[in-house]
Amino acid sequence: MNKLAIASAVAVALSSIAAAPAVAQDTVAIQYSDLDLSTTTGAQALGERLEAGVKAVCDRPDIRDLKSMLAYEQCKDAAMTSAHEQLAEQGARIAAN
Repeated sequence: MNKLAIASAVAVALSSIAAAPAVAQDTVAIQYSDLDLSTTTGAQALGERLEAGVKAVCDRPDIRDLKSMLAYEQCKDAAMTSAHEQLAEQGARIAAN
């Protein structure tokens, strides 16, 4: 399939703190069938796509809003973990950032 769906993890963040960052999108599809993940260049390109997808689903709040920043960080972590789990399920691996 060579496609990932990065989903917003705002629900996880909401369960642990009162404020959560706004969601830019619920899910983002990341295509990687054009990449050779056995090469450093391909793995880096996928890593960049994953980071862009995470930023698309986890909207960054004002840095002065500490509770929302914590929720944002949790959203990013959960979204990246989900992406790596999906990659593992599909038999693909990339180096951890």
